[in-house]
Amino acid sequence: MAGPIRMVNRQVTGSNSSWMQVLIWGSAHAINDGYPTLYLPLLPLLMLRWHFGVSQAGLLAGLLALTTQALQPFLGAWADRRGGPWFVVGGLLIGALGNALGLALSPAYWIFAIALMLGGLGNASFHPHMAALVSLRHKDHPGRNMSGWMVSGMLGHILAPLAVVALWKWGGAPSVAILAVPGLLAALALYPSAKTVPTPSRPEKRTKTKMNWKAWPAMWKRGGVFLGIVALRSMGSASLLTLLPIVWDHRGGSSAETGALLAVVYAGGMVGNLLGGSLSDALGPRLVLGGSLLGSGLAAALGGMATAGIGWPFWLAVGIWGFLVNGAGAVVIVYGQSLFPGNLGMASGLTMGLGSTMGAFGAWAVGAVAQWHGLSMAVDAAALCLILATVPVGWLRKPALQ
Repeated sequence: MAGPIRMVNRQVTGSNSSWMQVLIWGSAHAINDGYPTLYLPLLPLLMLRWHFGVSQAGLLAGLLALTTQALQPFLGAWADRRGGPWFVVGGLLIGALGNALGLALSPAYWIFAIALMLGGLGNASFHPHMAALVSLRHKDHPGRNMSGWMVSGMLGHILAPLAVVALWKWGGAPSVAILAVPGLLAALALYPSAKTVPTPSRPEKRTKTKMNWKAWPAMWKRGGVFLGIVALRSMGSASLLTLLPIVWDHRGGSSAETGALLAVVYAGGMVGNLLGGSLSDALGPRLVLGGSLLGSGLAAALGGMATAGIGWPFWLAVGIWGFLVNGAGAVVIVYGQSLFPGNLGMASGLTMGLGSTMGAFGAWAVGAVAQWHGLSMAVDAAALCLILATVPVGWLRKPALQ
């Protein structure tokens, strides 16, 4: 059986180490990560346009995760074996077309859901290889470096809701198609530097790399608890992100401000990502992960998200929640990669794949709670998922989490 694929760079100088490449990759990551969030600030408008309820709004989060997250293990493993630029460049192109054109042109809920999943497939192609590349290039201070990489994606999260709400207000649904253009341009700019993405070295004797299936029981024994934590974290965060614009609209908030509200959440998340990654390197990831889960759950349950009003306490509460829930973002990825050190792309996929998808489909159930028992009860249910996820943090095994 062949051993783990050894990754080599085709270029180690020039644009590969230049600030221009860093700028291109960061911009491409921001654009790529902005696309799956385009529909969120428009949810109240889309619910009226296509006549669907809160549970169907939650289902969109699960369907999106099915391609953005669940397929990442397979695309990550493929990326580990194939390498090259096409996973990142092609993924960005597909994400741009699926998400922007889906919002602009879809005449019904299910057609948009299919377009959303198609865009998610592009997102899933982009992420595992790029996350693995960051880990391979920057092995010192892994939490801090992964946080820096994730911050570029968070910038996309901040800007995307603002852009899509402004375009919708300006020209309605068709104007959203304009948002496909940044992705197309970023893919063109990304291709020359993406050719330096590591590719598997080819031994003189051609061998077929196989997955060591016998090792999986031990891997799952070590990582099963962690994936459960990821699932609960995803269920809580996906549910609250879905509920937030609906709660805002239900309380009389302006649709023109929904994008700004989500931008506040993601801006807080960007700061939390940076601080959480650095703290995990200094204090250990267990403390950061537990604090992030407990703090974000309490912020949602006790803050303005679960009480009446849309004034400054509400805005402050959602900003604090965004800060806390994203504080463990880098910890989640770095620990997942430690489970499969020989296959970093697949590790990123499994970490954010199976567990996140299971949790995101939970947003469907939380949406049903909202329809039957009200939005406040649904917010509390989502917050409880985050709080419960803190319990098994102490069960995580070493040496992966130290």
